Formats: sequence, structure tokens, C-alpha cells
Amino acid sequence: MGGLDNPYYYIKEALNKGKDVITANKAVVAKHLEELTNLAKAKNKSFLYEASVGGGIPIIKPLKEQVNINQIQEIRGILNGTSNYILTKMISENLDFQEALETSQRLGYAEANPTDDIEGYDTRRKLRILSTIAFKDKIDEEDISCYGINSINFSDIKNIKSMSCTVKLLGTAIVNDNKYYASVEPVIMSQNSYFSKVDDANNLVSFIGDNVGELRFFGEGAGRFPTANAVLSDLIDITSNTYQRNCFLENSELNNINQLYRGKYYMRINVKEDTKDKIEKYIVDNEIIEDMIEKKDSIAFTTKLISKKKLEKLIDIFMIDSKNYFVARLEV
Repeated sequence: MGGLDNPYYYIKEALNKGKDVITANKAVVAKHLEELTNLAKAKNKSFLYEASVGGGIPIIKPLKEQVNINQIQEIRGILNGTSNYILTKMISENLDFQEALETSQRLGYAEANPTDDIEGYDTRRKLRILSTIAFKDKIDEEDISCYGINSINFSDIKNIKSMSCTVKLLGTAIVNDNKYYASVEPVIMSQNSYFSKVDDANNLVSFIGDNVGELRFFGEGAGRFPTANAVLSDLIDITSNTYQRNCFLENSELNNINQLYRGKYYMRINVKEDTKDKIEKYIVDNEIIEDMIEKKDSIAFTTKLISKKKLEKLIDIFMIDSKNYFVARLEV
């Protein structure tokens, strides 16, 4: 069942009446994860949602098992099949954004309203679920910075290819010393990165534990059969009584440090001719630029190492003159 309010009501009622619950509804899980997890624990019942993240990829159950014997330090993932399909086609077939989006809609990957997919909100919900489990504390959606791919254009693809790189929409969450960073953003990466090899509607999720090291999970991120497989997996766990019913939340009070996170970024902005000099002067005077890529039809450049706070200030300045811009973090 899709939607938010009605499924939440039915799930809560079922748990209160002593029923085990399985759902694929990521919106409900993301919004009410702690409440429904605690309610299931109080009723000694299972609240299972493997299909809410990664389609057919078994990631929730392995992650819950590993947090019992590992401190999870990092989660990274391509978590949205629609956005990955669009970026794959733009890179490999030189399609423009609209063409790639329409193709993904015809194939059933993208909804008629693709906002959640292309603006990163779907990935943010899934990252919120995974990071809350991994870090044993509530990670709110509002504390995950979010940039989508809805403004990427052909000139960005051309510039990215000129770096011998590719681009993926990644969800990333890192914890260290009770501080965490969490983001959803396009990432420009080397073609040698294992994430760069994930094409079309496939997903890849990795997490790093202090004992186990890095584990990676790859597979179809969407579709009725992968989703049904994940639901059946949860059902088998319930009927065979093999699923852990322990509550993973410990309320360790992690502090969000998104604003302090430092990275290098690719930025492109389309501006009118009469404001181009002003924008260029600002980024030069503030010693932000590492490399100027384009100055003709638009301004495109890579930054030096800057904080997320400085990046957001730069975006605010850009938006005074133009809302046509694209930002991606560099991992090269």
C-alpha cells in the first residue's frame, strides 16, 4: 500500500493487536521507524521492511546482524534506480536529461511525477533508514543534506567526461567520535571506482564495520519481482521464527556536523551576460576556484577544499542571479 497516513495507521493497529508486520513502504518506515520499532519490541512482534531499501538487495537484515558485532563507521550507496538509469544513459548514450527521464518512465522505473527520484528525496529516505540502523541512533531526514540530479545538463556531462570521470547520485553517512555527516548528492568519480560500474537501474550499497571491514551488496533496486522477493524473505523469517526481534536503537545522541564537512566540488551556473563578470569576480576574489572549466555559455569550475557551509553560501549567491545550476562533489 502506498501513501503515508493510511499505511501508518494500519501498521500501528496491526502491531497493537499482536500481529507481525511486513511492509515495503519506505515513506512510512522513514517517518515512523523509531516509533514502530519500539512498538514491535513492546508487543514482542516483528516489524520488517527489507523491501523498503534496495529493492531485491538483502541489506536491512545483514546490517542489523552486523551492528551486533561491529561499530558501523560508514554507509555509501546508489539507492535509487531511476536516477542511476538517467545518469547512465546521459553518460553512455549522450541522451539529454529529458530524453533519459522519459525513457525511464516508459520502462516503468520513474513515476509520472519523478520528483522524489530526481531531487534525491527517495535516496534520502533510504539513507535515513540505513544510517539509523547502522549508527543505533535517530538520524532525521532533515539532517541529511540533499542535492539531486534534476538540473544536470549535457554541458555537465561533457565536462565530467573531459575529466575521464562519471557521475552517480550517492547517499553517504559517516560517523566518528559521536559526530556524523550524512548527505545525498551527485558525486563525480573515477571510472575505476566500483560505484562507477553500477549501471542502469541497479543499486549498490556498502558499509564498513570495525571488525568485518567493507561489505558490498549489489542488485536490482526496483521492480515488482525484486520487491516481492524481499517481502517473501521477511515472511520466511517470521514463519520460521528466525528473525531477530531486538531493538537496535541506543539513543547515543550523535551530533550532526554537515556544515563542517569539507570537500571539493564541481559547480556550473548559467547566468546572463551582464552578471557573468560579477559571479566570476566573486569566486576569484574569495579564492574558491581550483580550476576554471568553462566561461563561454556558462561558468563551470572546480573548487578548492571548502566546507559545506561555504558551499551553501555560494549556492545562495548563485541563486540571486540564476536558478539554473548544478553541483556535484568530487571524488577523484
